[in-house]
Amino acid sequence: MDAAKWAFTTQVKAMNLDLISRSSLNTNGAGQSLSTVLRVYQLKTPQAFEQLDYAQLQSNDLDALKPDLLTTTDVVLRPNANASISEPMNDDTEYVAIVAFFREDNQRATWRMVLPRKQWKQSDPVRIEVKDSSMALIGKGPQAVKQQATVRSTPRPALDPQPTKTVVTAQGTVPKPAGKLTSSLDDWTRPVD
Repeated sequence: MDAAKWAFTTQVKAMNLDLISRSSLNTNGAGQSLSTVLRVYQLKTPQAFEQLDYAQLQSNDLDALKPDLLTTTDVVLRPNANASISEPMNDDTEYVAIVAFFREDNQRATWRMVLPRKQWKQSDPVRIEVKDSSMALIGKGPQAVKQQATVRSTPRPALDPQPTKTVVTAQGTVPKPAGKLTSSLDDWTRPVD
């Protein structure tokens, strides 16, 4: 790569993401706040992700995104808690996509977003607030987030041809098999096949 191209290429090596939830996160019919799963994808291109609807992302995301998908990480986010993801940014990643699997798939709310790799040059870590049934990118710049529970995910092995599936909780990182997300009374869980 020549020096001119290198100078204008986004040189982001790590994906640092802070997730901040509010007490009104993912409320049920009785107004009780519940945990939700956020899935973070590292993608080559965003087009396939943007074409999928809520149900398709929930049930068949790995197959539908296979040509563009590099890694995926799941985070269980509890009401009024924070979580951080810090993992290597794949060299081929051009976009990071995030989907929040809320109890109700309110199509008017922001339940998914796509961030270009260069976003991490403007703000590291990238901060996302999750409340009610919506997500929003917050702040610009390297502002620190007060951490209630800092967790780190495990990157996939370099030679693994399948996308990684990792669940991050306040108790640590838990590897999970690929499968469909299903809801229980209080949390989202990934069934064991």
